[in-house]
Amino acid sequence: MAGRRDCDSAIVAGRMSKAIEFFDAADLLGKEMANAAGDLYIDAGIAAADVICCVRLGVHSNTGNDNAAVALLKQADRGSERHLNTLLNLKNKAAYTHQDLTSAELKKMNRAAEQLVETAKRTAAAQLTARKPGPHRRCRSGMPGARYPPPNEVVAHGGRRRTRIGRCRARHRGAVPHVAVL
Repeated sequence: MAGRRDCDSAIVAGRMSKAIEFFDAADLLGKEMANAAGDLYIDAGIAAADVICCVRLGVHSNTGNDNAAVALLKQADRGSERHLNTLLNLKNKAAYTHQDLTSAELKKMNRAAEQLVETAKRTAAAQLTARKPGPHRRCRSGMPGARYPPPNEVVAHGGRRRTRIGRCRARHRGAVPHVAVL
């Protein structure tokens, strides 16, 4: 789709890293450089919104259209779009005008960015825990009875004991057991 980019784990990790980096840098700048801090809060919120959209929808917005990004975030996580809207409404004042951000506006931006970054962290963490394998997983070969042993299980093999990780227990009609894709 136009204006949307497919996501993979590298994009999620990179955007999450940037969201945290921008947020931490904005906190360091604080009130001494309010406009720069405000601009970094906006960047942190946009990066966090990308993470949320990537994890929940598999795509994120890559256009300059702020309304499209807000609409996509609304599909991914209802309620988070208001935090992104808060940041985007102050974007022009922080970056493009002669006016300085007030301390109240900076505080509002801090809260909105913090909410988005925390939601992105929870969303990304939920994705990682959902993908952890259970004690036994089915083999990708689809053979009946094929399963992986639990991690570090000691298996008897040819009269001696050894640890096998990621090898299927099924014999697959005489073929050498294949290595699991973990």
